[in-house]
Amino acid sequence: MVRGDDISMGNQPEMNPHSQIRVKVLHYPFMGAGIDTERLILLGRLCYSPMGTDKLESLLTGDKPSKEETGRFVRNLIKSGHLGVLEHWYTTFAVEGYSRISSQQNDRHRLMKVFKDSGVMYFNEPVQASADVSQLQQSQRYVKEDNFRYVTPPSFSDHPGFLRRFEKLQEEVMDIQKEGLSLGLPAEDVRFALTNATETRFVITTNARHLRHMFNLRCCQRAQWEIRHMFALLLNEYKTIAPNIFYGAGPSCVDLGYCPEGKMSCGRAPTLEELHEAYKAGKKQS
Repeated sequence: MVRGDDISMGNQPEMNPHSQIRVKVLHYPFMGAGIDTERLILLGRLCYSPMGTDKLESLLTGDKPSKEETGRFVRNLIKSGHLGVLEHWYTTFAVEGYSRISSQQNDRHRLMKVFKDSGVMYFNEPVQASADVSQLQQSQRYVKEDNFRYVTPPSFSDHPGFLRRFEKLQEEVMDIQKEGLSLGLPAEDVRFALTNATETRFVITTNARHLRHMFNLRCCQRAQWEIRHMFALLLNEYKTIAPNIFYGAGPSCVDLGYCPEGKMSCGRAPTLEELHEAYKAGKKQS
């Protein structure tokens, strides 16, 4: 039961305490410039033919290639697995109406950049590499939560008595926040009474390759309902902005054609083990 009126990014919560998730894409290449954002991926042609700086620039701002040709090139790159080019397409999005409990999962399952030197392997060392995701999150230490919104799981609507107890708990927590702050207690201490249902707001900057990876994991039927809902909303936004860059994007079973969850698979697609067994069986028959 995710309820509440739509609110603008950054505004203070109004009287309705129930939070409604909202996503907003804040930035992507050539946003507002009148240039097709997907043309940035045309720079990947450098990998296949000799091009000078002037030619590379004309790929972005010239009359050719057409939007259709650009789309074919981008889709072919994705089909061939040349996803490194997508790391040049950076984007920033913002989220509100999201619970603290779900926000803790956003920094997991990152893709890693690996560097080898003299037989030693480094993973995301400060000098050797950079993170694939940067996140800014509203701090409960500095932002007073005396009028917070909170997220209510949809399943609670099936049990009205339990739902009311949950709502009363949030009301009590609200009273504790107000009382603690009125006593002059530090906001960073009063926040200890907050629950995981408390709304948080955050901004994430990442690249298209990693964002596709996040869709693989977070649009999966096995993902937690709130995080799946948030990434489903984002996927719709990005498919509108860059339909070719996010061609085939979605859960692993859709994007990759198989399920990496093994025994935990929901059954919508074959697992790697099942594909391997089918391959071995086919080899024996031949």
